[in-house]
Formats: sequence, structure tokens, C-alpha cells
Amino acid sequence: MAINVKTTFKSDTEGIVETRSGESAISFTGKALAPYEFFMGGFAGCLHATFKEILSKKKINFEEITYDISAIKREEVPTTLKEVTVQVSITGAPKEKQKQIVKSMDLAEKYCSISATIQMIANIDIQIAFLD
Repeated sequence: MAINVKTTFKSDTEGIVETRSGESAISFTGKALAPYEFFMGGFAGCLHATFKEILSKKKINFEEITYDISAIKREEVPTTLKEVTVQVSITGAPKEKQKQIVKSMDLAEKYCSISATIQMIANIDIQIAFLD
């Protein structure tokens, strides 16, 4: 599967990322998403898509899910990721299905391709909280 992304910079720090699905600003100065913010957002999207696919096979639903990701980069160059923490908050999950949901997230972490890529260089810690 080919992935095509075109990124154009009209200044040293501000640019536009374009794909067939849309476009978004990118910035190194805080005026738009930074490169690693894009990457972590992509990770959340990949993890979620994989998670939802697993849950749909088990016929498990919930109302809402939030992925709060924090990443720590190494000090040495290249400053690759060192630690990634994902705090997952799930609202409206049936109490009797919560163990299955946790196991499903473990599988999602294993099968999400971006997760597998990150795991080559960093530790990933996923923590799940169930909210009413």
C-alpha cells in the first residue's frame, strides 16, 4: 500500500502537509502541529483503528475513547523516541466486558503497524481507565 504525502515549506518553519484526504499546517514554532505531534496523532489513529476492528469482532461497544499520548525523546542525536505513554480513557464500556477490552488493547498494540514501528526504538506503556 503506497502512502503519498506532499509537504511544502514557504518559509523555514511553516509548511503545509497535503494528502489525498486533506491538508494541515505544520510548524516548528508552535503555530501549527509539530512533526512529532503529527506522528503521535497518526499512532493514536492506527492504534484506534486496530482496536476498533478487534472489538467489532467481539461485538463490544463503548460510548467514547480518548488517547492522551506523551512521548519522551532521547537526548543523543538522532533524538529518537525513548518512552511513549498512552493514557486511554474509555466511557460507557460494559463492566462485564472490561477485561476483554484490556486484552483487545494488548492485541491492538501488537498488531498496529505504527506501534510495531515505535517498539523498535522505544518502550510503549498503555494505561486504560474506564469512566462511567
